[in-house]
Amino acid sequence: MGLLLKVLSIPPIAKIALKALKKNAFKSYQIPLEKALEKQNEMLEAKFKRMERTDIGKKLGIHSGVRLENLSLTEYSFYEPFYNNPSQSAFMYPLRDYVKMKTSGTMGTEKWFLFPRNQLLKTLKETTPQMLLAVCHDGEKITLEYGDRIYINVGSAPFFSGTVMSLGSKKVPFLDVEPNVNLPYEEKVQYFILNHEKIDVAFMMGSTLIHQIMPAIKKPIKLKGFATMDTPEVEIYRGEIEKFTGTIPKSFYASTETQSCSVMSVQHSMCFFFDWRRGLFEFFPVKNGKVEEKPLAMNEVTVGEVYQLVFTNFENEITRFNTKDSFKCVAKGDDLLNIDFPIFRLQGRLDRTISIQNFTRINEEELLTALKETNISFVDFTARLESEEGLGFLALYVEVAENMRPKEIKNALHRQLCVMDKDYKDLAEFFNYIPLKIYTVPQGVFAKYLEGKGGSAPKVDRIDMNEEDLRKITQVVNSKKA
Repeated sequence: MGLLLKVLSIPPIAKIALKALKKNAFKSYQIPLEKALEKQNEMLEAKFKRMERTDIGKKLGIHSGVRLENLSLTEYSFYEPFYNNPSQSAFMYPLRDYVKMKTSGTMGTEKWFLFPRNQLLKTLKETTPQMLLAVCHDGEKITLEYGDRIYINVGSAPFFSGTVMSLGSKKVPFLDVEPNVNLPYEEKVQYFILNHEKIDVAFMMGSTLIHQIMPAIKKPIKLKGFATMDTPEVEIYRGEIEKFTGTIPKSFYASTETQSCSVMSVQHSMCFFFDWRRGLFEFFPVKNGKVEEKPLAMNEVTVGEVYQLVFTNFENEITRFNTKDSFKCVAKGDDLLNIDFPIFRLQGRLDRTISIQNFTRINEEELLTALKETNISFVDFTARLESEEGLGFLALYVEVAENMRPKEIKNALHRQLCVMDKDYKDLAEFFNYIPLKIYTVPQGVFAKYLEGKGGSAPKVDRIDMNEEDLRKITQVVNSKKA
């Protein structure tokens, strides 16, 4: 491998290698879906053979002839004891072959994982290049060229993305990946602002681009590709993003538990398909906000329907992991990539809504839309339910980008929510009150919060931020509120 990398570091050879990679970029996905499902069953069977004698496998109930659907769904708490006190008998491979990494978690507590190093490198080799090439596909061709500068703003090791980047830092011979993954979040943001004219492709959270970078640079820039994971916000601000970056934004799905398991669609903006080589994907239909018990396979999903994803990795111990994320199937295939895999759009966390008096349920996307429609220029916000004298209030802690009084924000947002959400309007009229509280926070609060938050892709938890993090925000809340 070392000799190969040295050879590929020679510019003429690297250019030839990149040309070949672009030519065959999506070949792995240009097979019939049914054939991919057959291969998945073989890979699952091989995993079960490795796992049936392990402590994790025994606890899961894996044995010869077991069917995946007969195993229980799992969450992090199932694996936590094995990760925190690892023993060789629990895992498929020698413990020395595992890499330890963490996620900040949605409840403010760190979660530690153990994943095989070779599996991470395989993902880096098989899925990451396709993601990069898809991002730089303009609908006619792949525009990525030798020497292009790729900006990636992710958390440093031991978070997932930073760990994988560290493992593969010497394995990208014909591209310039920057900045240093170990830089603090805010320094990565400043790096982009100072070097945007030299950057060709960017991977970062859409909220970072919209609320920190665009206001700082002010004028349009030119990128070959821009990719992010926070789909709802980018959808709402898509016009502004396209005008600023000069490219159509693309979205992908990844997490510490599922790792990099998807590739961006070119035909369907802000959508993606799942890489069948990374694991087996089960889709539980979501009807009227409730998750049905019987899952569907990838070839059984219906365009227009919403599903909760349950994921089984082929090469680590994660099995039937309930992501609690919902996805909408938007198409059966991508004609520009010549694939027939279903295309999905991330809907969001099924458990991330705020119910007010059982009249209405408000989610992040609705709040983002309302703020945009009222022309409230904001840096970021977090929302939660608060009660006063028996009434429920949607409380927003918001950092505004211009001088606005909380009462102005409250009245404008209330009017807009009444227009957008009939249930919200009925609630306000029935109880004769404005079910909103607005707290403004000083400039820079959320940037400082993100810098200390960590995680693979730092993002503000806009719905039900955990108590510890909320205290960090509320310590500096402006005394003015409405």
